[in-house]
Amino acid sequence: MYKNYFFFFSFVVTTFSTFSQNYSQEKIFSWYDQNIGIENTTLFQGIEYVETDRMINEKHKFFETQEFQNGSVTYNGQTFYEVPLKYNIYDDLLLVNLKQDQRNFIFQLIDNQVDQFQIDENKFRYLKANNNSDILGFYEIINEEGAFKIFKKHLRNRMEIRDRSVAYSEFNPANPDYIFQFKDDFFELDNRRNLFSKFPDLKSEIRGFYSKYRKQSRNNPDLFMKNLANEINNLIPSATNQIQE
Repeated sequence: MYKNYFFFFSFVVTTFSTFSQNYSQEKIFSWYDQNIGIENTTLFQGIEYVETDRMINEKHKFFETQEFQNGSVTYNGQTFYEVPLKYNIYDDLLLVNLKQDQRNFIFQLIDNQVDQFQIDENKFRYLKANNNSDILGFYEIINEEGAFKIFKKHLRNRMEIRDRSVAYSEFNPANPDYIFQFKDDFFELDNRRNLFSKFPDLKSEIRGFYSKYRKQSRNNPDLFMKNLANEINNLIPSATNQIQE
C-alpha cells in the first residue's frame, strides 16, 4: 500500500513538472481533478441542495439558465476548473453538480469559503463588508482594476402562481444593486450622491461624467459602471491629498 501510494505521488509530481512546462495552470489542475477524482477534493465539503420551489417555465431563479454550466471556482483556497456550476440568484447560493459512484449529487457550497467563481465570461466574488452589514454575498465583478472597484448584486423577485391544476413560482429580474469599493471599505452606489460623500473634491468631474453618459446609464448600466470605474481611477491620483478619508 505504501509503495503504491509513493509511486503514484512520485508519478503526479513528475507529471506536474512536465505539464507545467507546456500547459496552463487551468489545464494542469483540470488534469489533476480528473485523475485524483473530484470526489476526493474539497468540493464535496458542502450541503446537499434541495430545491424548495417548483418552476415550470423560463422565469426561474438562476443566473442565465436552469442548466449547469462548466465554470471555475476557488473554494477553500483551491481553484477548480471545468466544474458544473449554477448560481441561484434568489437564495444567493452557488451550486455544484458532482458525480460519485455513477450518482449525481448537487451541493450548495459554503458561501464564505468561496473566494470567487466564473460562469461564461461573468466573474463573481464573495464579499463581506466590515463597514456595512448589508453588503454580503456573491457579487458580479464589473471592474476590479485600480483602487476604485465596482460590483453588481443580481436580484430576483418571487411570485407564487396558483391555477386550477398546479401551484408554482415565477422569478422575475429586479433592478440590481451596484456597490463600490475604495481601499478596504464598501459603499452603495445608487446615484452620484454616493460618490460625492466619498470624493467631495471630485464633484464637478463626477457631475460631468454622469451628464455626458446619461443615455448609456439607462441603456447599458454595466458598461456605464465600468466606464465610471475607469474615470474615477483616472481622477484619483490628481486628488489623492484631497480625498476624504
